[in-house]
Amino acid sequence: MRANRFSYIHIGGGVPYVSLKGGFEFQSSTFVELQGHTDGGGIWRANTFNDWRSLSLLRAFRIPSISTEIRLGCGIVQSEERILNQKSNTFGAAPQIALSKRLRENWALGGSATWPFSPAQNLTPAITLGIEYRIGRYVKENGLY
Repeated sequence: MRANRFSYIHIGGGVPYVSLKGGFEFQSSTFVELQGHTDGGGIWRANTFNDWRSLSLLRAFRIPSISTEIRLGCGIVQSEERILNQKSNTFGAAPQIALSKRLRENWALGGSATWPFSPAQNLTPAITLGIEYRIGRYVKENGLY
């Protein structure tokens, strides 16, 4: 049976972050995505606070004629950056737009832009381009066998 749901792992780089994303399609064309972005702070730079991660809910719009998928959604962003003397991590919202162009059955070229809206001062939007590996599975739906 042909796969009708997909999960994906995306590794990419861009301005100014390197990113790792994983998505799981739990309903038709609806994904839960976990993403992390780092600029290498703490490894080769002194600033270690502008790395962030996000848990998002995305809706996919497929365009089969050009083997492309557009994903739109929003999530919760979390950063280690502290505000003044605050003792906890900083949270906010992260709207996202992503585009995925299937190259082979399990491989795609993907790009995304995510804007973190947070009280943290050093977070910048992540614009990334990378390679995506898609893992398909079959889920029985009403009327499908």
